[in-house]
Amino acid sequence: MKQKKLAMTYLRWALIALAIIAAVALLVIFRQSFLAVLSPFIVALGIAYILNPVAQWLQRYKIPPLVSVLIIYVLFFGLVTLLLVLIIPVVIEEVKQLIDQIPKYIETAKDLLARVNEAFGRLELPESVQEALDAGLKNLEKWLLDSLTRIPGMTTNLARGVFNIFLVLILTFYFIKDFIAIRRGFFSLVPDKNKPKVRKIYTEIDSSLGSYIRGQLLVCSIIGLSTYIGLLLLGVDFALILGIIAGITNIIPYFGPFIGAVPVIIVALLTSPLLALKAALVMTAIQQVESHFISPQILGKSVGLHPALVILALIAGGQFFGIMGMILAVPTAAVIRILVHNLWLAREQSEA
Repeated sequence: MKQKKLAMTYLRWALIALAIIAAVALLVIFRQSFLAVLSPFIVALGIAYILNPVAQWLQRYKIPPLVSVLIIYVLFFGLVTLLLVLIIPVVIEEVKQLIDQIPKYIETAKDLLARVNEAFGRLELPESVQEALDAGLKNLEKWLLDSLTRIPGMTTNLARGVFNIFLVLILTFYFIKDFIAIRRGFFSLVPDKNKPKVRKIYTEIDSSLGSYIRGQLLVCSIIGLSTYIGLLLLGVDFALILGIIAGITNIIPYFGPFIGAVPVIIVALLTSPLLALKAALVMTAIQQVESHFISPQILGKSVGLHPALVILALIAGGQFFGIMGMILAVPTAAVIRILVHNLWLAREQSEA
């Protein structure tokens, strides 16, 4: 009897594993379509999740749910709108300047790479090493030129971006208003005997992700603002755009600071090597302050994942879903860890 029960347990977990593998396979195959459709919903749900504690706090003071949602909605999006009104004109102006200077940057990049190639040629390196360096420089030149020439095409997605913004505004309102109802509806689908375990899992996920997401947003805002101010003082072109990129990419653990620093150093290098060195030093100083002082105070122990698991999740997320996959990799891995711990390891321990 015990062997039959054990066989059924293994069969159940095998079916669950197959279902997960099938779901992941479909997600990978149709990832572009999934991301295009689900991105506004994910962003809106994330904003609603972040703002939900404020709504609950207001409702403790007998403020009606709809009124509390309207207060949060007006204050939050009013502040966002104010920031956008201040930031967007500067961003548009910087984008125009960037597009105008692309031909100049391409010529500067070609000249810089030619000088580097000439410098390596004077070193009289072995032929195999020289060939490898030449191939690397050609690949770097191709990547750099492709990156610069793709910038004007990025503006063609502006209409879709505006539509998604309005969609996020609408979805966020309904998600905040009905957040508690959605949660109750979810729990109503769970059988009574499983509700305590499901509530425990939900509480752990909420506690782990809530502080992580809100803390990351605060840290990234600090990094973005610090980068903008530092680059502005150095006189690096497009400081605001580069600061925004640095803030957004800082959400990605380990790799994010390097991803955000690459465009900063490239733009500064196209002005002068000395400016690139100064920009690299500023970025390094900001990241050191963030990693040693800001993040430990705000994020604490984070989501409790081993660094090796974090790196694995980041590589997998980036491979299949690009930057968005890397941003969502750590929260997803944290949820999977909690689910495995509660649904699998806890059962194995109880049966041992």
